[in-house]
Amino acid sequence: MLELSIVVTGALIFTIFRGFYHTFVLKPFTNQSPSRDDFCVIDIRDYISAHRSPYPGAENIPLSYLQRALKDRFQCTKDILLVTDDKRGAKLAARMIRKKKGKNIYYVKAV
Repeated sequence: MLELSIVVTGALIFTIFRGFYHTFVLKPFTNQSPSRDDFCVIDIRDYISAHRSPYPGAENIPLSYLQRALKDRFQCTKDILLVTDDKRGAKLAARMIRKKKGKNIYYVKAV
């Protein structure tokens, strides 16, 4: 009886963890990911970097302005693709977006 309860508890914990993992993990944008048309693209780089190497179809909202933009003007019903210089910035942006939107969030490093 004890072994059965341990197995059931382990399976339950695994299922819950897997669900949280897929919900809260920042996913890289790959060729296997859905097309870019299925995303709202946000460029979180600073204005100068975004101007020097623009990402097609992206709205530039620097990371320092993102929280205010999410409150005021950003409306998106699709999943979100972040254009970033580094993964650390993408994680910070994803945390802010998840608090407001609860969408799947992907990231791509700008070239």
